[in-house]
Amino acid sequence: MSDEATSTVVRVVRVLQCVAEMGGEISVKEFAQRLSLPPSTVHRLLKLLMTQGLIEQRATTQRYRAGRELFRVASLITRQIDIEEIARPILNALRDACHETCYFAMYLPASRRFVGTVVARSPHPLGYHFEPLMEQKVAWGAVGRCMLAYLPEDVVAKAVAEAGPSPAGNPPPKLADMKTALKDIRERGYASAEGEIFPEAIGFARVVFDADGNVMGSLGITMPMIRYRPAMHKQLAELVIGKAKELSKALGHREPAQPQALEAATPRRVRR
Repeated sequence: MSDEATSTVVRVVRVLQCVAEMGGEISVKEFAQRLSLPPSTVHRLLKLLMTQGLIEQRATTQRYRAGRELFRVASLITRQIDIEEIARPILNALRDACHETCYFAMYLPASRRFVGTVVARSPHPLGYHFEPLMEQKVAWGAVGRCMLAYLPEDVVAKAVAEAGPSPAGNPPPKLADMKTALKDIRERGYASAEGEIFPEAIGFARVVFDADGNVMGSLGITMPMIRYRPAMHKQLAELVIGKAKELSKALGHREPAQPQALEAATPRRVRR
């Protein structure tokens, strides 16, 4: 492909990503600002996408939105990768065991973000609901950092550089501190965090892998600090580890073999 054709393809993809991320109706000016492109270029790309039904223009407002063909294609892809059908029973079982909101969040490699995909809500009236389609930077919260712990170092560096303050107002992380935290997550096998995405909430999460061993996302629990007790930590961590491994296995991932534990040195007393 020529450089011009490649540039057009990249810009078309960026326009579609913008439509998906911003939602609703978008003006040419808003597209241009978001994509750092001249309005004339944006207008040309939108007209191109409209000919394929991927973008529609509302006559009354002259603003643009996702077209019906884009919805059709997205539905076909979703049907092929029906993660909810696989994850829902596992999440429901986890929710029933801890009585708190449980979720599966999917990793988005291109933007180093994660998006809420499947949620099993807490039966309690007070809770922090990680909504489906809620999107956040992967550097924040147990849900993001347990993914980041298994991503390449260059991805970690980029994620930290663009993290900014947390949704709950925590200061931006430092790379050295993040590397230490991620090493601890790998050693423990799970992540926990307090008040980074939701104020006054604590979360537990473990990475979920696909059949090829790539980071698919994470499975986690979030709950208000008012219901949390330190004595619950071990149980919540074990629950999230076990169910995340179960989901990874359901997606075709095979856990590496664990070395067999050595028997205790003290000899057994044999009854005669």
